[in-house]
Amino acid sequence: MNPLKTRQTSKYILSIDRKEICYLQWIIESYDGMASVRTINPPNGDIEISIAPGCKEEITSLIRYLREEGSIHVKADKYC
Repeated sequence: MNPLKTRQTSKYILSIDRKEICYLQWIIESYDGMASVRTINPPNGDIEISIAPGCKEEITSLIRYLREEGSIHVKADKYC
């Protein structure tokens, strides 16, 4: 097995309320080195989260918690 193939960055695309972009970016990037957020389409609230190898479960769990808590309102999501 190629070790580089198993250690690739995961991409997670979310469409959220545009007013929540800054908040979500701040929360995710406060977990230093685990993930970064890039805004794809600000008017639609489309963002891309690049997740470091080995951190997918933690970031997914964090996003799920924020959704359940009502801190973010996800309109659509997908992994790439």
